[in-house]
Amino acid sequence: MVEVRVATADDAMAMARAHVRSWQAGYRGLIAADYLDGLRPAEWARRYSFDPERSGRHTLVAVDGDVLCGHVTFGGSRDDELADSAEVWALYVDPPRWGTGISSALMLAACASLAKAGHEHAFLWVLSTNVRARRFYERMGWTADGCERTDVIGGTTVDEVRYVTSLGRHP
Repeated sequence: MVEVRVATADDAMAMARAHVRSWQAGYRGLIAADYLDGLRPAEWARRYSFDPERSGRHTLVAVDGDVLCGHVTFGGSRDDELADSAEVWALYVDPPRWGTGISSALMLAACASLAKAGHEHAFLWVLSTNVRARRFYERMGWTADGCERTDVIGGTTVDEVRYVTSLGRHP
């Protein structure tokens, strides 16, 4: 049985390992392979914050027994245009656990937490070419709102699309 709980600093390395594996599998063919192959969990683990008061980030993890399977990070908007909305900043599940419901459990828990905090809407950004992720978000009730942006990840220029949802539609 998978448990979703608040992440702690003790989870950092396990989160980073799953995060890196997720990028290496999910973004293969979408961003530079040499960049993906060079990702190191120890470097990623140092990027995480487990102090929401200081960082504004909240992170939940999905744990199956003593195995961390994935995480979701969310908080206030980093987008001035949607300053009153909440934002899902990251959702990553270890590739062997894809398709098992862990992503759904993490997303539902994040949306419930954001709604409880008083947010009515949330948004997220996803690579326009990440068809797998886009289908997942659409199944979860998120819709592309037509807003796009360009970013550079590992030397690759990528296009991203914004998805939005009403938090009132999530339990």
